[in-house]
Amino acid sequence: MSSKDQPVILEGVRITHPNKVWWPQEGITKLDVARFYADIAPYLLPWMKDRLLTAERCTQGMRGLCFFQKNFEKGLPPGTPTFPLTAESTGREVHYVVGGQTKTLLAMVNLGCIAIHTMNCRTRSLHSADWLAFDLDPSSGEFADAAKAATVLAPLLEEVKLVSYPKTSGGRGLHIFVPLRSGQTQDEARAFALKIGHRAAQRAPALITMEMSKAARGRRVLVDVMRNGFAQTVVPPYSVRRRSKAPVSMPLAWDEVDPQLDPADFNIRTVQRRLAQPNPWGNFWKNRQTLPKE
Repeated sequence: MSSKDQPVILEGVRITHPNKVWWPQEGITKLDVARFYADIAPYLLPWMKDRLLTAERCTQGMRGLCFFQKNFEKGLPPGTPTFPLTAESTGREVHYVVGGQTKTLLAMVNLGCIAIHTMNCRTRSLHSADWLAFDLDPSSGEFADAAKAATVLAPLLEEVKLVSYPKTSGGRGLHIFVPLRSGQTQDEARAFALKIGHRAAQRAPALITMEMSKAARGRRVLVDVMRNGFAQTVVPPYSVRRRSKAPVSMPLAWDEVDPQLDPADFNIRTVQRRLAQPNPWGNFWKNRQTLPKE
């Protein structure tokens, strides 16, 4: 191993191959990503605390393929918290990583994680949803279409007296979160999200669809509500995505949801400027709501 590729200790975590280039065009290395996550940890960790995580491992960065990993029976530093959960599909025990510590976050980055996905529930209440998530996925690949779809979905939530919060997905889409009071089940959350999604498709059928089949979508925006439900995951705010420029899933105010917005403007090199501004999601957890009975 060359001296330039010696491991680096960051926040007590051994980062191997720190100079491996994950974004060749931007010159962003594995260590750059690890340092970003160490710096952003105070903002990101509250979204991961006591939650089960799924790793999106991209060990070659933009150069190679990625794969998802849920089960971590081995390969993590000693003391990394895990939680056993029986998979409904196989009946086998899956050892999920439990988020909430900077060391855990950096250990996952060391394994090649760029994006880290989290559940909408905590280990102490796995069947109680903490939020609704709507994933607006533009089949056109244009963020402008997702922004237009959001202007249809937001009023539907307002009509049922629910406060919602938009964020960039880090790709070309948008996520809309609705904070929920404890005690509302995963099944209730998914059923309600499905209802809202179908209403959006009925209100703007040329723009929005609930069709999961890509062939049936055409160029419409899919309102994906399948991030709701037990063991489903979504990237939290401030997660890095494996996209050009290393964009970050960024909380927005509703007046920032504009078709002209370029989500890649929020990336690991610009986030600190953004954090110097007021946080549009600053009152998220103070606005926990009960789903209406319809």
